[in-house]
Amino acid sequence: MVSACESAKYSAEEARRLESRLEAYSTIMAIAHELKHARRAVALTGAGISAESGLGTFRGRDGLWSRYDPAAVASIESFNQNPSKFWEFARDIGWKFLEAKPNAAHIALAELEATKHLHCVVTQNIDGLHQRAGNKNVIEIHGNIGRVNCTMCATTYATEKIVDSLVQQDVPTCQKCGGALKPNVVLFGEEIPKKTLIEAVKRVRSADVLLTVGTSLEVYPASSFPELAKENHAKVISINMERTRWDDFSDYQVHGSAADVLPRIVQAIKIGF
Repeated sequence: MVSACESAKYSAEEARRLESRLEAYSTIMAIAHELKHARRAVALTGAGISAESGLGTFRGRDGLWSRYDPAAVASIESFNQNPSKFWEFARDIGWKFLEAKPNAAHIALAELEATKHLHCVVTQNIDGLHQRAGNKNVIEIHGNIGRVNCTMCATTYATEKIVDSLVQQDVPTCQKCGGALKPNVVLFGEEIPKKTLIEAVKRVRSADVLLTVGTSLEVYPASSFPELAKENHAKVISINMERTRWDDFSDYQVHGSAADVLPRIVQAIKIGF
């Protein structure tokens, strides 16, 4: 038999769960209202949005950098000193990125853009999943693993077109000049292309709603974007599995899977209010 104390305990737990669900529902409805009536909403995304596409985050307990030393395998210094080791690492993780498919969160952002409720996506991700989901206006501040550049003549190749060379050559080389090839991603120690950064900052500064999704906001320059948006009196929304240092700074926070939360926001917008 269940004692009176145990019964009271279960009742209290159920009440807390119900309160939490109601609070999350209320927040999602409020976010939907902000996006529906935004003049220019901008999404800022990080690795967390691609988690349900099979791509792990970089930081955190089980992140990629818990298994690899980024300074040893993902810095421009390590690439220049030992490109063979860099490419060994790139081949080890690259297949997951190339084979990943957009999840419900990517599709939700694409729908928001298509229905004019989202102006653009500024992403820290290199997986290209926003474009594959249907987003047209995407600024990739860290590049895209779907492209490979020659470090000498700057020729760009589509990764899928030269997969055999990337797999077979210890250090893949340019078909035109023989220079070393490098994925079109910003490595540690490299600067973000100036034109890309200027455009990203411009979009964030012009936003009246900044929707941050799946990012811990620990890496510059993305870590500065919420504050830039606030300078323009924008509403800042945070959707992330875990708390971030920007939570108290945000106007709305939802802790949960982006693949679950974003479609619910899209559905709330369709209700019409």
